[in-house]
Amino acid sequence: DNPVFILGHPRTGTTLLHNLLALDDERFGSISTTFCCGFPSSFLWLESFGKPLFSGIIDDTRPMDNVKLDFDLPQEDEIATNVLSGGISPYMPLFFMKQEEDYRPYFSFRNSNSNDKQSWAKSFLYFCQKITLRAAMIKRTKTSSRMLLKSPVHTSR
Repeated sequence: DNPVFILGHPRTGTTLLHNLLALDDERFGSISTTFCCGFPSSFLWLESFGKPLFSGIIDDTRPMDNVKLDFDLPQEDEIATNVLSGGISPYMPLFFMKQEEDYRPYFSFRNSNSNDKQSWAKSFLYFCQKITLRAAMIKRTKTSSRMLLKSPVHTSR
């Protein structure tokens, strides 16, 4: 099945929609969870003991809107792609605010070099493959392996 992308601008209800759709494990088998996005290089082997080990490092709610936060809840895949691509993402200004303008080309890749676009795409596809494998490993997929993805930056791509 083709993946479903939740598109929309920040603060428009995309997280609520993402959380609600992710509850339907008959339609959506592959979900990028907070743990997967936080540990994109290692979640396949780290998750079973990493979640209890790191349970005290995240708050119960997000600071900007008081929405529930948990390692098992769905999360924006761009967080993982940012890490896996070495920062080829418009999310990097969260860490390097003074260089925000340098990361603007990564919203659409229209004004970026082809190597950056290829590196981002390779990292994104790799993460998608890993969450699909994870779904099969935990037998989350019942009748569907359809992937559910959400990240506001996908709206500009």
